Amino acid sequence: MTEVAKSPRASSRRALLDAASLAWDTEAFFAARQAELGDPFWIELPGLGPVLVSGHPDAARELFSAPPDTFVPLPNNPVEPLLGSHSVLLLSGERHKKERKLMGAPFNGDRMRAYGEIMCERTRAAMAPILPHSAFDLQKVMQQVALEVILHAVLGMRADDRGRAMRQAISSMLAAYVPALLVVPALRRGMFGAGPWDRFTKARDASMALLRAEIRHRRDQDPDDAGDDILSLLVRARYDDGSLLTDDELVDEARTLIVAGHDTTMTALVWAARYTLATPSTLAALSAELMPHGPRPSAAVLADLTYLGAICNESLRLHPVVPIVPRLAVKAFSFRGQALEAGQAVALATTLLHRHEPEWAEPHTWKPERFLTEKFGPFVFAPFGGGARRCIGAAFGAYQMRMVLGTFFAGAHYEPIAEPPPRRTLGGITMGPATSITVIRGRSPQVDLR
Repeated sequence: MTEVAKSPRASSRRALLDAASLAWDTEAFFAARQAELGDPFWIELPGLGPVLVSGHPDAARELFSAPPDTFVPLPNNPVEPLLGSHSVLLLSGERHKKERKLMGAPFNGDRMRAYGEIMCERTRAAMAPILPHSAFDLQKVMQQVALEVILHAVLGMRADDRGRAMRQAISSMLAAYVPALLVVPALRRGMFGAGPWDRFTKARDASMALLRAEIRHRRDQDPDDAGDDILSLLVRARYDDGSLLTDDELVDEARTLIVAGHDTTMTALVWAARYTLATPSTLAALSAELMPHGPRPSAAVLADLTYLGAICNESLRLHPVVPIVPRLAVKAFSFRGQALEAGQAVALATTLLHRHEPEWAEPHTWKPERFLTEKFGPFVFAPFGGGARRCIGAAFGAYQMRMVLGTFFAGAHYEPIAEPPPRRTLGGITMGPATSITVIRGRSPQVDLR
């Protein structure tokens, strides 16, 4: 007989404390709670209530292998203000299945290869103004690259007035959704036009207006002039019954791709570059792999480099872009030996899963080589979640990491980083470095990125 999981009595004070601890240092919070209470353990979050959390591979297997109708997204989802109610991430049931199928087409292999050259070119453009022996903020550069990839590959926009307006609107919206709004639902209300929620909704509405105008522009285009960016493909996509996505649905799916493609990819790239620069053996091995292909390797070359892929995977292991995968059970479910009733919430902590022994040797050590000699299944390595609700942009994000990181290191030399890794904290919707990471560009005689 499994034990019925009894959630702790709801406490607003406990929820605020847990939310603050999770935002301050997610990895330390989960590790401390697991060490204190065992696995699984309860946490409580504002607006969500008690959540039963596990970081064990068995929990991943149970969660990802369950029939899709076992769970729905959590109510009062903290990312809904950014994504909108039509986002595929927040849908459930048959509607989720239909929307996911429709959105999958732009991410197939042929399309990805076409986007690869855009990713490489945008990276070179971001690095071109940085002179040898000058310092730059790694986060800001990767943020710029991620945004430019969104504008060009996802939205199909260029460096004209429309593109500049969209770039500014997206940047303002993402910057305005501060961590406090993410973890404290009570702050999501107006304060006479002067509070954080007011600033966010103003920026969000401005970006949505531009997206609507862009969608109308694509609908009015001659089919022969239609682009092959993701937004243009979604505008033309049809459900099995022949119907099109509505403007409201398109706006929310575009917002989903923008948010997921910006924060998650940018953060993963920052960590990957930082660990590479801080580990001489990693930097030497990557340099040796890139060297035969010159300062401007093609997307096809970068896609096949094994050590580059290992660096990307190790970055996603140590700092998964999705640190917690939550679900709300809508029917009875057994989670790590505890019987859940309908209406109870569960979550997989990927930060714990990716350090679970014995599946991961030396789990706290940066070691890309592990991915060259071992295969890790989806219940051990799940940086983008798993099951029927695995991140729809996972392949796009992983591919973008390869393109950007490979171009970044092939095109220039950098001074090693000696400082210890910064604390991981909530910024936007992902967990990134709590402090800026400064990188100094060295001199490379063979390179001219411009």
